[in-house]
Amino acid sequence: MSKTASEIKEYFEQIFSHQELMNAFHDRHADAVSRGIDRRNGASFGTAATSELLLVSKKCLDGTYRFTPYLESLKVKDRSSIPRMISIPSVRDRVVLTQLNKLLHFCFPGVASTRFASEYVRDIAAYLGKVPLATTWTAGADIRKFYDSISRARLQKLLNKGLRNPLASKLVHHAVSTPTVPKTYRRKDLDKYRREVGVPQGLAISNALAAIYMHEVDGAMAQMPVRYFRFVDDVLVVGSKEDTAKAVRSFGARVRARGLATHLSGDKKGHHSPLTDSFSYLGYVFRMPNVSVRESTVERLLQSLAAKITDYKYNKQRILEKRQYLTADSLREAFIDELNERISGAISGKRRYGWIAYFSQITDESILHRIDDAVRRMLLRDPELAVCVKDVKRFSRALFEMRHRPQGGYVRDYDKFNTPAQMLSFLVFRGRVNSAVALTSAQIVEKFEAYRSQQLSAMLADEASLY
Repeated sequence: MSKTASEIKEYFEQIFSHQELMNAFHDRHADAVSRGIDRRNGASFGTAATSELLLVSKKCLDGTYRFTPYLESLKVKDRSSIPRMISIPSVRDRVVLTQLNKLLHFCFPGVASTRFASEYVRDIAAYLGKVPLATTWTAGADIRKFYDSISRARLQKLLNKGLRNPLASKLVHHAVSTPTVPKTYRRKDLDKYRREVGVPQGLAISNALAAIYMHEVDGAMAQMPVRYFRFVDDVLVVGSKEDTAKAVRSFGARVRARGLATHLSGDKKGHHSPLTDSFSYLGYVFRMPNVSVRESTVERLLQSLAAKITDYKYNKQRILEKRQYLTADSLREAFIDELNERISGAISGKRRYGWIAYFSQITDESILHRIDDAVRRMLLRDPELAVCVKDVKRFSRALFEMRHRPQGGYVRDYDKFNTPAQMLSFLVFRGRVNSAVALTSAQIVEKFEAYRSQQLSAMLADEASLY
């Protein structure tokens, strides 16, 4: 049921009040480690948060708020791929974007919501297990440069219908049209970085805006005699040979009418084949009744783990010289604990991170045993690490634990660190602080948050190369 203009106005004024902005900052951004173009993290912004957010509230409510240019971060999947540009807002802007995301979900209930890719895979695997193998076909499509190609004019029309508030519409418009710039940009060159189309990737509102833009397409596709799945720009349809071919053509026509384009069936981004043939979707390989992982994905994981082991072997002496409070044994123990976390994954903010968390829907567990054997062979090549092989966790067990006992202890749960004393003990064990040096509670929390963010980012990097 759509909200009335008065309900939206009341909610807009509520979430952009000074108190609610302060709450959003302390709940979501006070511990932020990443920095926008102003080079401030959560802690440094926090020193002036009260006064700055008071002004932010006033400007949001009178329509004069403007976003700082976003900081450019280029993500490269592999050497043959074009880098993907991620926009990093300042902490101040992140607070505003957090509230805007709440507003979009309030005004577009059930439309702006997004799910994790692994949830789609779970639904797909369950559905494919019920359909007749001999007569079922699948077809895949991929939207080219999805976020970069979204028509802002069309998106704004859709937003205006749902937001029913000129101040809210104006604020979203400024969020989307704010340019993303490299760290070394000069203010006088700002206009060079402005674009007329596209939605910046990496903002709190990016996924919600994309979902709103595609809502009409999703609704029309759901009426066709196929089962339709879409995760961001990746589409899969399941049904008869004729119906899936027709559905993919219909999808292509509908997105072209909205200024988007799909990759053609037959290239690496599209397929149309019987269910008896294998196909890939969101990094998984479906070879019914088995669900597995692409070989290239396994290779990238092993390369990442090998790089971590090599980095330890060749830099341990330098680290021992730098952190003289560590011994060779304590450094090795910390390394093995970090490696185990990369294997088992982790939990933070009730979200599951890591390679095994993403691939928790596979049924072909033989591939995990292959990975475990490969990791052990890497360790056995170094006499110092060979003695630790028995202490290294296994992907094959991590799959069971992540599925059935994520809080049983095998998977690192960062949510269980509640006190500075617990955080300090962890940091000391990981060799990140000297136990002989006195730290305030605030310093401990800041160091813990920074280190946790570093670890989770490494696991997100494993996930980001999946598909």
